[in-house]
Amino acid sequence: MGKGTSKSTVRHFDRLPDGTLGCYQMGCTDPATRWIDMERWGIRRWLSTAYCDSHGDWELRDGDHPRRVRPIT
Repeated sequence: MGKGTSKSTVRHFDRLPDGTLGCYQMGCTDPATRWIDMERWGIRRWLSTAYCDSHGDWELRDGDHPRRVRPIT
């Protein structure tokens, strides 16, 4: 990922009580199983968001920005 902004820090994942990564979907308490990376505006910088198996598929259907999926191991 690229360098973050100096004004604030944005996390696109939640931290579960046991310290593992959780799904970023509001209200979901499941562990994250994959990163969905989005390239924004043709800039070679990826915005990575953690999702469980039940969430995030809508991002893959959006054809405006290239995306890739990486498993969380």
